[in-house]
Amino acid sequence: MLSGGATPRDSMPEAVQYLMLAAPNTHFVMLAQAILYRAAGLDGVWPQFLAIAGIGAALFGLALARFRNTIATMA
Repeated sequence: MLSGGATPRDSMPEAVQYLMLAAPNTHFVMLAQAILYRAAGLDGVWPQFLAIAGIGAALFGLALARFRNTIATMA
């Protein structure tokens, strides 16, 4: 809900705006709006792609570490 898809991010308090930058759906909404409304190319949306990839890599690393820890405690 706070990603900017239903309400503009500019109308939210600044603390919430910065907090929601950690969510990948916020970057996806910014990316989709840039492509659909402004016909932006890759040169205009690469920061959002990079943010989504970074958040995904961090979450994958966390999941991998938890998986390895779970497997290690089973054996």
